[in-house]
Amino acid sequence: MAYTIVKSDGTVLTTIADGTINTTSTSLGLPGRNYAGYGQTLDTDLVHLLENFADVTPPSYPLRGQLWYNTNDSTLYVCPSDGEANALAWLSLTSTSSGGATTFGAVTVSGNLQSNNISTTNQITSNAVVSSYLTVSATANIADANITTANIGTLNTTIITTGSSSTNGNLTGVWTANGSGTAGGFAGTSLYVTGGNLVIANTSSRGLVADFYYYSNGQPISFAGTYSNSNVAAYLPSYGGAILTSTTQATVITTGANTTAGTMTGNWTLSAGSRLQATYADLAERFASDTVYDPGTVVQLGGKHEITAVQYELSEDVFGVISNTAAYLMNAGAGDDQTHPPVAMSGRVAVKVIGEVSKGQRLVSAGNGIARAAKAGEATAFNTIGRALEDKKTEGEGFVEAIVTIK
Repeated sequence: MAYTIVKSDGTVLTTIADGTINTTSTSLGLPGRNYAGYGQTLDTDLVHLLENFADVTPPSYPLRGQLWYNTNDSTLYVCPSDGEANALAWLSLTSTSSGGATTFGAVTVSGNLQSNNISTTNQITSNAVVSSYLTVSATANIADANITTANIGTLNTTIITTGSSSTNGNLTGVWTANGSGTAGGFAGTSLYVTGGNLVIANTSSRGLVADFYYYSNGQPISFAGTYSNSNVAAYLPSYGGAILTSTTQATVITTGANTTAGTMTGNWTLSAGSRLQATYADLAERFASDTVYDPGTVVQLGGKHEITAVQYELSEDVFGVISNTAAYLMNAGAGDDQTHPPVAMSGRVAVKVIGEVSKGQRLVSAGNGIARAAKAGEATAFNTIGRALEDKKTEGEGFVEAIVTIK
């Protein structure tokens, strides 16, 4: 008789057939009736619960309210919703080492707070606040007081003074003057020196650098002629607009990080002898899925949308493998990895497998979106997912690098 598993709120989580084990509804293995080896599964589940799934990444298939101990930052997290795979979306609770963060809702403190750093985003109301480190990020009025050795993010005031015109003071940092008033008869003034000299004392400085240069009478200077990279580039300001050029020569073109998206518009052609090289080695295309799938999941066409996990052993409906290392991604604008995961259509990709695998063996479906090594006489042109590029010596679930091709 199949087991029906019901969550705390009364909703049905899953039904487990006799003699099977469910590993995709929760982060635990849920053995069905008469499942062989259920004791080992229960012991493993208990250990995982005791250690709060301690790992550098969240557990697979989590449920709302589930705890996860992030060993990367020694912080305990709570899952906000069923199936949340994004670690950044989990709510942090506490930390056992410096640098961790705890997130709460509204907290009322009636006693004393003792901490090296206390950060608030709304308001502190008290007769007296004594703090070694205080950050005021909203509007604050500080009257009849002296502030020394303090960091102020935004300061609105009409006078900043050292106390007298003969007392030295220091400004450290990169400062921007934004003004449009009138001073000394010049409208639009942002910085006006009424006495003394403006001195550039550092010999390594480039002096005064500006987007526009003017004569002393206010007339703009026109720089005519051609300037080489060596005598002008170091003095040009950063530019965030469009650069129009027929030929651009550079050894590096970057958006700033490999996680920052960029766009190329136009019909581009590689000249003879030129080539594009990629870090990864599979060609993938986005397809609409009926749920969120982990990389390495074996899928087939079907389900509520375009693809779904392969359900049956030795299935001839195998279509491809979910990839997160595509060297070239087609149909990229169709959605994201949650709604339209990339399916490796050809090339090298990590595949979820169960059991031992030898390098060169053909991989076939083991059901539930997982592959296994084909036994003698099992592999056909219709059920083969690909061929393993490495050995796997363990019996449990894991990954092997494989060459796959779409069917």
